[in-house]
Amino acid sequence: MSTRLRILTASTAAVLALATPFVIQWEGKRNRTYLDVAGIPTACMGQTGERIKIGATYSDATCEAWLREELTETYAAVSRCIAVPMTPNQAAALTAFAYNVGSTGACQSAAARYARQSDWGKACRAIQINDAGQPAWSYVTDAKIGNKVYVQGLANRRAAERALCEGRVRHAV
Repeated sequence: MSTRLRILTASTAAVLALATPFVIQWEGKRNRTYLDVAGIPTACMGQTGERIKIGATYSDATCEAWLREELTETYAAVSRCIAVPMTPNQAAALTAFAYNVGSTGACQSAAARYARQSDWGKACRAIQINDAGQPAWSYVTDAKIGNKVYVQGLANRRAAERALCEGRVRHAV
């Protein structure tokens, strides 16, 4: 194994060791499909997408495998769009953030923009608070009225992601 691959693997392991319990803490685990706060079919530990079927129940092993797979893919996406050195806490926070809001949204966010500039104070803050000082990434679109609605649980999660990014949290649970 090349030195670069060993470093990448060790880095990935360190980030996932922080991100996995963090995501589990915030997502919880429900083996049976449900509609999340935005009305999106969800199962396991926040899994969404084509493989999640309404009315289905998934085994613990399936849920755990999907989480590992998705967090690994999410960390890879974050690493591609933020190609600057990150501490494990910073990478774990951005991975957990991207897992929740989607890699595209996270990579286009102010947090990613500041991270690419290595301005970690602003990058970590931008996970929770936008440049105008308002809550960031703490809203969902209400399907019935089409308006964005503030969700305190998302605001709490953003605060926890920021704390992890800033190194104020050394472990997720």
